[in-house]
Amino acid sequence: MVTSKDLPKGSVVIKPRRGSAGGAALILLLLFLTAGAVALAGLGIFSPASLAAPQERILGMIHGGVADTAEETYVDGCVQIPGADGPRAVTRTRRTLTFRDGTSLEVVFSGAPALTNACP
Repeated sequence: MVTSKDLPKGSVVIKPRRGSAGGAALILLLLFLTAGAVALAGLGIFSPASLAAPQERILGMIHGGVADTAEETYVDGCVQIPGADGPRAVTRTRRTLTFRDGTSLEVVFSGAPALTNACP
């Protein structure tokens, strides 16, 4: 049999504190978000064509899937830049996706102008 006794007047009852993981979870969430942002920024700088791939796959779900993908890299014409000591060539990558419903998407990525001697 369990009985309880009244505590004497003026006594203090100390309850154990419950640990909260809210602060640690928030810090961990911010760490993951920061790491993801840095990874996407690095991917966007060093390989913009592969950064577009997830968006292409999501569009493919809307259009019934991706039927074909073609990627072509070429050097496009000569550009005269004011203050530069010669003509510049621009590297372009053209990515063409054909979806199963007959629609297509074409994305062109342009590189920075580089000095060339191929221009007349």
